[in-house]
Amino acid sequence: MINFILTIGRNRFYPYVCVLLVILAFFYTDPFTSFNLRYAISFFGAICGLLCVILLAKRRNSGNVLGMFAAFGESSANILGGNIGASLPSFYYFGAHIYGLVTWHKNKTSDQTVKVRSLNERYFLITLIFLIAAVFFNIYLTGIFDVENSVYQLVTNCFIFGLGIVAQLLLMMRFSFNWYLWIILNVLVVGLNIYTDNPIIATQYLIYLFNAIYGVCEWKRSELKPTS
Repeated sequence: MINFILTIGRNRFYPYVCVLLVILAFFYTDPFTSFNLRYAISFFGAICGLLCVILLAKRRNSGNVLGMFAAFGESSANILGGNIGASLPSFYYFGAHIYGLVTWHKNKTSDQTVKVRSLNERYFLITLIFLIAAVFFNIYLTGIFDVENSVYQLVTNCFIFGLGIVAQLLLMMRFSFNWYLWIILNVLVVGLNIYTDNPIIATQYLIYLFNAIYGVCEWKRSELKPTS
């Protein structure tokens, strides 16, 4: 199964298929009949985001550049949809990608891919603390902005916010464990955007879900190889 996932993720047609699926989701919103700013911004962020995560899973630093454009698009679209928890991490992602550009450039192997790190007990404990703090911080911010959320939206947004903050930090710090958190987050985002009727982001995160699984396989295998 791992070899099958790696074969798909490493195939040169993989990015094109991903982009095509998001384009089809955008056409599903019938953009030429009734223009919707939220869907248009979602489409821009989705294309940049797809290429970003594919490159990051392949341990390519260029993914951080596209990640900054994706963060802008996704935060704007989620704000327009009332998903405060899902939008707030994007502001953080933008800054994190700047940090990633620098630290990934300093930690490359001979084939120009980033060196992978294993998560130890100390960093795992810090990760857990950050996750809990981020969940409660999102509850506070949702109240401050006086956004109307159902219980499902509020709870899901809280965990999306918390997982996004922690997973992005671990990704920029080159810990392979980050991809497990992205898998959980992607499942939540898909459900949330189906619930709030945004097929573009739902499709985008379905692809992210597979890409996160591919990222686990790619990064864990890299840990077993000597770096130079």
